[in-house]
Amino acid sequence: MLDASKILRSLQLGQRVEMYRGVRGTIVSATRTDKICPHDFAVGLKTPGRDEFYPTHIRLLFDLYLKRLSNEKESHQLFCKLEKVYDGDDPELLAPEVLKLGFPMKLDDSDINLYYAQLLMIEQDFNYGPQGCKKSRLNPPREFLMRFIRWVASGDEEVDKIIFCAVRNKPPPSKYATRLI
Repeated sequence: MLDASKILRSLQLGQRVEMYRGVRGTIVSATRTDKICPHDFAVGLKTPGRDEFYPTHIRLLFDLYLKRLSNEKESHQLFCKLEKVYDGDDPELLAPEVLKLGFPMKLDDSDINLYYAQLLMIEQDFNYGPQGCKKSRLNPPREFLMRFIRWVASGDEEVDKIIFCAVRNKPPPSKYATRLI
C-alpha cells in the first residue's frame, strides 16, 4: 500500500495514472481531483470495449455480495485477501490466488476487486487521516470501508441495508471491527 500511496501523493491536479491492469485487460486508474481534500483522487475502471467509469465503494460492496451469494466458500478466500490488502499487502501479489476462485455472479474479476479496493482504502486514508482535511473516528480511516466489506462477508444482512448505510455514510456496526482472519 505504501508504494501505491507514494505514487498517488505525487500526482498533480488532473493527472491520471494507470495503477493496475487486470488479467483480462481492465485498467484501474487514479486521477487527482482534490474534490474532498488536497490529494483526493477518483478511481477509474476501463474495461475492454467500454468507456472508463468511476466506481465507488457501492459497486465494490455489491460485487462482493454477488460473489458471496454465488460461491460462499470461495468468497471467504477473497474476503481474507481483502484483509491482507487492508494490512498493506500488494494486491498484485495476491491477484494470482484470487483469480483461481470461481464466481458465477460478478461485476468485476476478483483481481480488479483487490486493486480498486486498495485505492478506495488509500483515498479514505488521504482524506480522513492525519494529512487529510476531514477526520475519521477510526484509525486507520480505511477501517470504515473494511468494516463494510466484513459486513458483506458476514451474510448477516441483505445487501439493501448494507448499501443504504454505505450511501448515507452511516458507519457499519462496530462488531465488524473484528477481522475475518
